[in-house]
Amino acid sequence: FSKKVKSQFRKTPTQLIQERVILEAKKLLHLTFKPVKEVAYELNFDDEFYFSRYFKNEVGLSPTHFR
Repeated sequence: FSKKVKSQFRKTPTQLIQERVILEAKKLLHLTFKPVKEVAYELNFDDEFYFSRYFKNEVGLSPTHFR
């Protein structure tokens, strides 16, 4: 499965999922007024602080600054 996905998209399944999660996070942060904690839980992060670190690592900005 992984080899087929990587040959088709030139990305691993994990990378595709991570991109989708970040895209959804950006959408929720930009288009809604939900608190960061609620966005984190909606995206299945158990810890809002982990979500913030993950988002900052991927985007370069904290969720609050991105908003």
